[in-house]
Order: sequence, then C-alpha cells, then structure tokens
Amino acid sequence: MSDLKTSLLINRQVPEYVREDYPLFISFLEAYYEFLENKQGSQKNDLTKKAKDLRYLPDVDASIDEFEDSFFNNFASLFPRDARVDKSFLIKNVLPLYLSKGSQESFKFLFRLLFDSEVDVVLPKNNVLRASDGNWTIDNILRIETDVRSVYTGDGTNQTFRLAQTVGTGEIDVYLDDVLQTENVDYSIRKETRKVIFNTAPTLNSVVQINYDNFDPSILNNRKATGLTSGATALIESGVPRIITDRLNFGLPFELFINNKTLIGEFVNGEIIRFDVVDSDGNLIVIEADTFSILTKINVINSGASYNVGDPVSILGGGASVPATAEVESVTDGFTSRIVINSSGAGFKVASLIQSNVSPVVITGSVDGVNTSHYTANTYTVTEDVILDYKDVVISDADYGFPGAFTENVNTRIVDALSPVTVTDLGPITNAIILFANTSTNTSNLDTQGAIYQVTSNGGSTFLYDIKDFQSIGRIDVNDGGVSYNVGEEIVFTNPVGTYGVGAAAAISSVAANGMIQTIQIQAPRITGTANIANNNAYIQGTGTAFTSELQVGDKIIISSIDNYILSIVNDTVAIANNDWRLQSIALDTNYANNRNIGSYALGPVGGVNYDVASLPTVSIITENGSDADIEVTSLMGDGENLSAFADADPGSVLSIKLTSGGIGYEFIPQVDLSNYGDGNATANADLGNSYATLPGRWLTSDSIISSSERKLAGSNYYIDYSYVTSSLVEFSKYKNVLKQLLHPSGFVNYATFRKEMETNLGDPSTVSSTSTSIPGTVSVSNGSIFVTGVSTRFNVSNSLGILTVGSNIAIYDQIRTVDSIISNSNISVTSAFSSNITAQTLIVLT
Repeated sequence: MSDLKTSLLINRQVPEYVREDYPLFISFLEAYYEFLENKQGSQKNDLTKKAKDLRYLPDVDASIDEFEDSFFNNFASLFPRDARVDKSFLIKNVLPLYLSKGSQESFKFLFRLLFDSEVDVVLPKNNVLRASDGNWTIDNILRIETDVRSVYTGDGTNQTFRLAQTVGTGEIDVYLDDVLQTENVDYSIRKETRKVIFNTAPTLNSVVQINYDNFDPSILNNRKATGLTSGATALIESGVPRIITDRLNFGLPFELFINNKTLIGEFVNGEIIRFDVVDSDGNLIVIEADTFSILTKINVINSGASYNVGDPVSILGGGASVPATAEVESVTDGFTSRIVINSSGAGFKVASLIQSNVSPVVITGSVDGVNTSHYTANTYTVTEDVILDYKDVVISDADYGFPGAFTENVNTRIVDALSPVTVTDLGPITNAIILFANTSTNTSNLDTQGAIYQVTSNGGSTFLYDIKDFQSIGRIDVNDGGVSYNVGEEIVFTNPVGTYGVGAAAAISSVAANGMIQTIQIQAPRITGTANIANNNAYIQGTGTAFTSELQVGDKIIISSIDNYILSIVNDTVAIANNDWRLQSIALDTNYANNRNIGSYALGPVGGVNYDVASLPTVSIITENGSDADIEVTSLMGDGENLSAFADADPGSVLSIKLTSGGIGYEFIPQVDLSNYGDGNATANADLGNSYATLPGRWLTSDSIISSSERKLAGSNYYIDYSYVTSSLVEFSKYKNVLKQLLHPSGFVNYATFRKEMETNLGDPSTVSSTSTSIPGTVSVSNGSIFVTGVSTRFNVSNSLGILTVGSNIAIYDQIRTVDSIISNSNISVTSAFSSNITAQTLIVLT
C-alpha cells in the first residue's frame, strides 16, 4: 500500500502562477491534507491514504490483515484460524484444494497447509486377497564383462571420435591397432563434448578401441544387443552393475535384463556382444563387451593319492581368452579316521579314553555313546575309603572316625566302615570316534578305558580309579534261551584252572511265555544257604543260613531277582524284609519261591572281583525244568570291547580343488588335468557359468498369494473398496472435523492411525557416511532368497514419500542390498539374494 503523503505533493500539483500569486492558498491546502493524514483523537483520519489504497484491496497479500475475517468467512470458513500456514497463501490456494477434493493429493496438501506435516493415505482395498490377480515375472539376464569399449574404424582423415559417456583424465584407455596410446601425447580428451581427438588422424582401416574404466551400464537401457558369434539379438530393458560378488570373488559383471519377447536366437558363452548407442546429437557409437563366462567350480571325481595342497591343476581348452587357474585345496592326511565296534562289551561311560596298545602307532579316541538301557548293569557300586587318612588309628580305639553312619571300631564289619561310590550311566559301547592318529594302518589293537570314578580323602586329596581294575563280571549273553526256565533260577560260575575270581553271582531275570531265557542279571555276591519266600509276604525262611553273622539290619539283599532290605533279623534262619515280596514266575507253585540263593550288596561289588579277561569263567543254570539253554560270560565291567580302526582314504587323496581365477570368455567346458602331480590318477571336471541365464520366477505383487501376511479377505467394514486410512504424526482429534467437512468423499468410511518416525545414525563410517532412516515394523528374509517380508511395514507409503525407492540401498541386520522392486506395503525384492536367515529385524534405508 502507498505511504506517500498527498500534503507533500500539493506544491507540485498546482499551476506555477497559483504558487506565485496565492502562496497562502497553497499553505491552506497543505494544512488541510495534513489534517486528513493525521490522527485526531482516537480516530485515524488518513482518508486520502485509504482512497489511494482501494486499488490494493483485491490483492490478498496486501489486504489480509484488515479483511482476514471476510476472506475466511467467504473462502475458507472450515479452516481453523490458527493454521500454521501463511494466511494469504491459504486463501490464494484454497481453490485448488477444493477442486482436488477426495484425492490423495488433497489430503497431503491439507496437512501441509494446516500442520506442516505429511500424511499417508492407505487404501485397505489394496490388501484384499484377489484370486489370480498377482503379477508374476521371470527375469532373463545377459552377463557381460565390465571392460566395455567403443570401437571405430579410421578413415585416414578423421581425428575426432565421440564417446558413449562423459569421461575425465585417466578414465579411459585408448588403443590404436592394439597399441596403447598416451593421453596428451597421442590424443586429448574433451570432457564437456565427450570427444577423443587424435593429434594425427588414424590411418585408413585402422582399429580404434576405447576402453571405459567406469562404464555406466544404464547407457545400454532400451538398446539392441547382438551376439557376434551366435547372431542372437534382444532388447535390453535395463543394465545394472552386480554389487554382490559370487563365492569365488572373481568379479562383478554387468547384468543386462532382457525382454524375453524380443529375444531372437540364443546367446552363447565366450562371444562378443555389440550394442548400437545413439548419443544426444544423433551420432551412432558402437559399443562392444565380452560375455561374462567363467569357471565356477571344479568337482573331484577320483581322488587319487600322494597329492599335496597347492599342487597346480591344469585347465585345458574351452576356448577362453584368458584361461582359468586352480590348485589342490585339500587332501586326506591318510590317517586312521574312524572306529568300528565289533563287540561292545559292558560297563563303559561316555568320554572313556580309547588308545592303541602297539608302539609306535598312536591312535587316541573316545567313547561317544553307550546303551544305558541295555540288560547289562547301568550302575556300578564299590565301597572305598582312603586308608592313608587312618594311618594313626589303632585297633583298640573306640571310634575309628570313618565317614560312615556308624561308630566304627574293632567290632564293626569292614563293609560298614567304608563309603559307597556309585558310577552311573554305564552300558555297552554304541559309538566311538578318533581324536588323533599318526598312522594310516587299519588295526584292531585298541584298548578302552573303563568308567572312571573319583574318591576324595578327609584331607581333600582326590584319587581316580577305573572300575575295570576290579575285574568284575559285566555281561552274560544268551546264545540259546532253551525252554521251561523260570525267573530267579541261579547261575553257577566255574573258574578255569589257574584263575581266582570270586563273588560273581547271577540269575535269570526274564523269560518268554514258553520259559525261553531272555536276559540274565548279574547280581550281588551270595551269603551262605538258601531262602524260601512267599508272594505278598515279607517273611524270609532260611535253610543253612547264618543271618545273625552275615547280615545286618538295613542291608540290601536280592532273592529270586527281587531287591529288598532287611527290616529285622530273628535268628540265623529267620529274617523279615521291609517290604512284601512281589514274585514273578515261580516253578510249580505261583505263590512261593523256594531254595533261592540270597545276594547281599554288602559283600562286595556286583559281579565279583579278580576274574581273568583272557580266561573267563564258564556258567551253568540250576533249574527245575529248564533245558537246552546256551549262555556264556562275554565281558568284564569296563572291558570286553573289540574295536577296529580304519583309514578311509590313501594319504594325499584329493578332497577339493580351489579355483584361483575363473578365466575369461569360456565358450565350452574345458578339461581338468591332474596327471602331472601325485600318483597322476586323480580326475575332475569343471562347471561353467552361463552368460545368459533365466532366473527363478518371482511375484511382483502379492495380490493372489494366500500365505502373504498383508493379504486379507474382504470384510464388511475395513477391507472394502470404500474405506481409507490416514496415517500421520498429527493426532486424529486435531484434524477430524476439518477432514470430514472439507475432503471426506461421500460414501466412504475413514480410519486413522497415529505413527512415529525414527532416524538414527549408523556408527560405522566405513559402511554408512550419512543419515539413515528406519522403516516402521520388522522384516524377515530367507537364505538364498531376494524377497523381504515385512510385518506392520509401509513400503508403498515410504515409496510415495521418497524414503524408499527402487535403487535405494537398505541394511537388514549386517547385510546391505539394493531394492529391485516394491511389491506391496509388506513385500519388496532386492537385486541379490541374502546369505542367511534373518528374522524380525529393522529395515534401514541408507540415504
């Protein structure tokens, strides 16, 4: 508006003769206008100024202060007066908002006007499962080497050659008839005009080749590719550099995605691909590149022998422009590698040591498994105390001070003074492994340590013992069970001449319906005499027994293969157990077991002691009706095993071959030659990676994928065609009314969510050098897959906001990938597969 006062202009506006002849009149006019322009009391009487400013009233920028209420009442009555947007800007732009009512853009515009914030509008109908509505694609790619080049033919006069892209000093290599030229000596670069200018024109028919050090493969988009050998042609949809190398780290080729509908013929390995590129000035530039066809793996067929790690492997033929190289990566040491169990023995514990017993052969192994549910004993109890602790105790002392339950003295049984030690989890060997070997000889000269237990003295010293040293009977095998035998019938042991084992006892522990023996149980040593017991009765009637001298109250005993404890001793022939006897199969009379031997666990280790492993006792059965059984003792506790060690391969047998270079330009599979090293008998073949490949198909959308987490069946209120969701950092209550009155489409239902955004800086500057943004929700990926599946994510929304786009680099846990396509709010694909399974992690966009 005008600030120029009229009173100051009077003297210039009247004619000259008036100024000269009537100066008083001029003074009157000036005073009059000064009066109109000045405040009088509480009124501002600048009427001339107001008259001058009438022409500015239609301009909102100039008149918003005075006519704000009028403007809002007429044009923006529904808008809150405290909107954060400039008022004049709001009035001038409210018409486009009204015209776009109901569109997503109008929602975004409204939130920017009112709250200086963004809003996402999500349509639940996009998540409705629709049968046969998904988009499926199969990618076809042509891999080329990155040494892309322009090729020209000299005509003897032309010195200038156009480039396919802008390059600077040191970014190209120029060859003339295969001779490398020197920049600023033989040629110069014009970066702005993308030209190479030779100082002297190349001769007629000479070949000019310009290799690009950092070629941009996107230049090949929508260009025709022609194989010079195969004659195949295709249209390139897009060209991208591969950012994740293969497991051999042999290079990162350019991958050209082919429109399969335009493919004519078949591209072959090892050929040159030509592209015709037209620059912005209409000039044709011929681009060439070699297909990326390398060896990817060498497979060992026959291992041979006597090879060494690092022996060169010859790769012959294949038509490569640069041959691949390889070497022997690993060979067998030829040493003993496994143990075979011929006989499993009894009484072993996991981790028991296995060693060879023939010098200088060294084989060390370990028991890796035992059968603790075998019919042989899975526990072994001995009574032990360190005598050294009592070296100063005399026989006449009233209390020897042993760590037992009694007061020990000269009248105490030795067994009552000792401490019981029980070794558990015992059984025959089921598996054994080699820990170390220095021989490749197959051998059976292996010996296994028995189960080890520890005894601690009163002074704190510890001592280790092997149950094998007791030489107790550990296993009786039933070769033929015979017939008509009964549980509890006694086994008699007979020592071979010259052996002195004592205390072994055993009885039949289970029989079949016809009385055939199934298992025999090794039991506690026997006391004098036999006993009769009745079913469901605790009474023990002895015959020829000496209960008062051979038993004590609390002793554990076994009769007819049933364990019990002594409750009381009446006399030498009568005792009472603490529980009734529960008999099993009893000869002739089902209510009694007569003339059964009595075993007492207090007499010594189960299985006796001092038996000879080289001359085991023979056994027979005391039976009433049984016949034809064949049983034998096969092992002692912690012994009886028969193990053989084997070497599965000759020393120096080839296990694997490592490619040190994949070569370049292979046309067909080459031969692999290992005849110059080792015994010359190893053979192998090679795998060739194809330049042209068809990738596994993938869904571009999840519309018809039933298992997709974001796909829902159409519902009656939310998942319908006429619902929408506004998601913003602004609470719904702040915009509910204005949204409903201004933009809400008739017939639609509105839902709202309040979201939060978080920004974080990744700490490793070598990986990320800028601010990164995390996408809401969590994501999961699978090993070998290119798909990212989200839970509560908004990929489409993030794409609309420019946060996540095709080509964005993303980080999931410790793996960085590039986005290839955005399928839905919870599905995207990346350009290369993930190398591990990742579950419920945050997706971070690297910006």
